[in-house]
Amino acid sequence: MPLEHQQASPANPSVRRRPALWALAACLLLVALCYANSITNAFILDDVLIVAANEQIRSIQPLHFLSRSYWGEQINGWVYRPLTIFSFSVEYSIWQAWPPGFRFTNLLLHALNGWLVFLLVRSIFGSLPAAWASAIVYVVHPAHTEAVVSIVGRSELLAASLFFSAWLAFRSGRTWLAAAAYFLSLLAKENAITLPAVIAVEMLLTEGSLRKVLLSWRRFAVLGSVAVVYLAIRIYILGRLGPPWMGQYLHGSLTLTERWMTSGRVFLQYLRLMFWPVEVTGDYDFNTIPVAGLRNWDAWIGLMLVAACLVTALWSARRRPKLSLGILFVFVTLLPVSNWIMPIAVLMAERFLYTPMFGFALVVGGFWAWIPDKRIRRLTALGVVAVAAVLCIGHNYIWQDKLSYHRNLVRVFPENARGRLGYGFALLTMGKPEDARMQFEEGLRIMPDSVPLILGLAAATMRLDHSCDRVRPMVAKALYEDPTHSTAHWILGDCFRQDGNKELAEKAYSEAVRLTDFPDPELLYFWGRSLEDTGQTQKAISVYQRAALIDPTNQDIKLRLKVLGSSNH
Repeated sequence: MPLEHQQASPANPSVRRRPALWALAACLLLVALCYANSITNAFILDDVLIVAANEQIRSIQPLHFLSRSYWGEQINGWVYRPLTIFSFSVEYSIWQAWPPGFRFTNLLLHALNGWLVFLLVRSIFGSLPAAWASAIVYVVHPAHTEAVVSIVGRSELLAASLFFSAWLAFRSGRTWLAAAAYFLSLLAKENAITLPAVIAVEMLLTEGSLRKVLLSWRRFAVLGSVAVVYLAIRIYILGRLGPPWMGQYLHGSLTLTERWMTSGRVFLQYLRLMFWPVEVTGDYDFNTIPVAGLRNWDAWIGLMLVAACLVTALWSARRRPKLSLGILFVFVTLLPVSNWIMPIAVLMAERFLYTPMFGFALVVGGFWAWIPDKRIRRLTALGVVAVAAVLCIGHNYIWQDKLSYHRNLVRVFPENARGRLGYGFALLTMGKPEDARMQFEEGLRIMPDSVPLILGLAAATMRLDHSCDRVRPMVAKALYEDPTHSTAHWILGDCFRQDGNKELAEKAYSEAVRLTDFPDPELLYFWGRSLEDTGQTQKAISVYQRAALIDPTNQDIKLRLKVLGSSNH
């Protein structure tokens, strides 16, 4: 039997060890090639909230993380990822608020996951060429940019590494080790819940009989018990299994028919990302993918393609189990985020493809290994790696800061309301209030009652008018819609400060900080200034110190600390 199809045996462990070590080295090298230029990217989007501004991670408290929502106390939490938050707290003790440190860990985890893909494919099918091709496709695929480059993509990376490890342990007969890894993967991210279904599908296809699956009922019962325990903990901590109506997409206003029809449009986007990942955005919020109904032909095309994929998987089950497993893996692991079973906060996200991409890589690896001519295989591999590396390197620049990210989002999806919001605030930070105002107005055209967009327009108007005459009605409307919105109280504080009402300004800033678990360093800076104005110097110093931990590069905060520090001496 040729080495490339040889099943490694305990009697000859070096047959397995050498290729595995080379595969690990190759994954590390390819990750460095594709993502090294992302290391210096700044904190952006949720990285700022969950890492830079998250005061909870500044001490290592695993039991505390087990008892709280991922998003803290102020936001009505429906996400539970204590292991991910714990990993950030451990890293914060090493890196502090230094983005490259957190990104370096993400790159290592991505390389590890590529290696685990190699081990899984080799274990399931005993083909080294297929294992190599699958691992390479998984590591270099440009659709992974969001999961790898955004620091909060850690939940995807960590959950996938433990998911793959649990699968490998289960295949080797170590059920309790698999159960432990499975539980940890669930604590990293909830979409790992599908592992027992994936293992059952794999056993059914590779063994070719339902009897083998049924005979393993005790082992599946162990995994099932882990899932039940996790769900019980999640419900106890969050008070619910899934998001409440206010946390669902468009506040849960979509009917079951609309969710299913819109999923057809979503699948077309996923298909594009798998086969043609030239454009990535990291955000598909309203109205990137319009809600679909029964009369929308493109939604029907997407659903028919889903049906065609599933029929192909069932038809190929006996003759090409590798193809069937790859297809079914994609759909099984996408189920928790598909909006088919339970509505969630978004319609789709590029990061949602991180674990499902194993199935795509498996199918591509199988076809690549099937090519009989080795020269064609090598040229194909080199071409794929070269194109993918160029795309990855280009995509990494999109994530380098808030301006680049939102500018790209608005370019690709002009109707994305959140893109307009983010772009507007990025322009406002750059001192371009007129350009920012245009972005907020475009966003309000798409989403007329959006509180964040109303407040963005209020902030831009205040910069342009240098007064709050036109701003106060906007803030009043925002507070009527959402009295607990932190930004509304922040802008109110700016208005009071502009009017010379120091006491009311300090109270408004204080309330804005109280209403968020993740205070903006600029908000803390203005609160500090208002505390100085009201003679509360010591409290102002502590607020500036708090802000400096979030943004150590802010020169205004450094200056105030220096001035107040010298005056105290």
